[in-house]
Amino acid sequence: MTSISKSCLIILISLTLLTLATGCGKPDLSEMGHDITCYAATYSKGIYKSDNGGTSWYPIDPDHEDLYLYFKKVFLSPDKRALYVTTTGAGLFVIDPETGFVGSIPQFKDDDVRAIAFRNSSPVGVDKMEILAGMDNRGIFIKRNGAGNWEAFNKGLTYRDVNVLFVHGDDIFAGTLKGVFRWDDASKEWRGVSEGIKNRNITSMGVDPHGDIMYAGSGTFLDEKGLLANIPCLYKSTDKGKTWKASDRGLPDKTLVYAIAVNEKKPERIYLGTSEGVFRSTNNGKKWHRIDNGLPDDSRVFDIKIVHTPDEKGLVYAAGSTGVYMALDDKKALWVDRSYGLVKTNITSIVIGSSPN
Repeated sequence: MTSISKSCLIILISLTLLTLATGCGKPDLSEMGHDITCYAATYSKGIYKSDNGGTSWYPIDPDHEDLYLYFKKVFLSPDKRALYVTTTGAGLFVIDPETGFVGSIPQFKDDDVRAIAFRNSSPVGVDKMEILAGMDNRGIFIKRNGAGNWEAFNKGLTYRDVNVLFVHGDDIFAGTLKGVFRWDDASKEWRGVSEGIKNRNITSMGVDPHGDIMYAGSGTFLDEKGLLANIPCLYKSTDKGKTWKASDRGLPDKTLVYAIAVNEKKPERIYLGTSEGVFRSTNNGKKWHRIDNGLPDDSRVFDIKIVHTPDEKGLVYAAGSTGVYMALDDKKALWVDRSYGLVKTNITSIVIGSSPN
C-alpha cells in the first residue's frame, strides 16, 4: 500500500470515528414525534392542527372568521372528542377534531373566556365529566355530566377575574387576579389558599404526578410596590396548595410566567414558558436556568407541553412569539423549529392530542 493510500485510509478512519463520537447518544430530532397530533392557537388567526408532531401544520376551518382577531387558548377533552377554544371577546367555541366542525356556546357570546378544565374525566365514564370555564369578571361556570346548561360555580370565589383553572385528581384550583382558590367539596365553596404569595395575579399552575408539590406562576404585578420590595414571580407549595414560598432563584426580575410543565416521568424537571423565554429546573424548582439553545432571541413563550415517546424520552413543545419549537428533555436541550405551515404571528397555546404512548 502506498503512503498516499495509507494517509487516505487514516483520514477516513479518523473522520468515521469523529462522526461516531459526535453523534453518539444524540437522537435525530427530525425523526422524533412524527406520530404525535398537536393543536395550536394563533393570535388574530385561526386554529391549526399537525398530525406529524409539528413538522407541518394546516388550519382547521380557515373560513370561520369568528375565531380570528382574538387572543385564544385551546383545551382538548380527555376523551379527545372535543377541542375547546377560549377567546378574549368572542366567547367559547368547540371544535370536533375529526370533522373540523366549529360550534359556539351561545351562553358565552362576546365574553372573555380564559380557561377550561375537566374533572372526573377519564375516557371510561365520560358521562360523569365536569367541564369548568373560567372567565373575566364573571368567575367560573360548570357543565355537569358533559351535558346540560352551564351553571355559575362561584360560591366563596371572592375575585371573579379567573386566569387559569387547574385540576389534579378531584382537586380544583383557580388562579385569579387576586390569588389562588381551591374548591372545597365538603362545604361546596371556594377557599382562598394564597398564604405566602406576594404577586397574586396568578397566570399559570403546575403539579408533580403525586400532587404533593405545586407551582404557581404570576403575571404583571398589579398592586402598589414598596421601593425595596422583592416580588417573586414563581411560588412553590409542598403541602398541596395550603401555603406557598418563593421559588424564583435564577429567574430575571419582572418575569411573567405564562405556562408551567412538569415532566411526569421525572418530576424534578420543570419547564417554564415566560416573557424571557424558556427556563428549566432539574431540582424541583430550587434553581432555574435559561434553556435557549436554538430558540430565537427575545422569544416570549406563552405555552409549554411535555409528551413522552415509547422509549420514555421527553419531548418538550414551546409555543410563543416566534412560533412552535421542540426540544428533547436532556442535559443540553436543543430547540428545533416546528412552525412550517403556521402563520407568522404569536402562537398563544398548544395541546398534544395524541402520542405513541
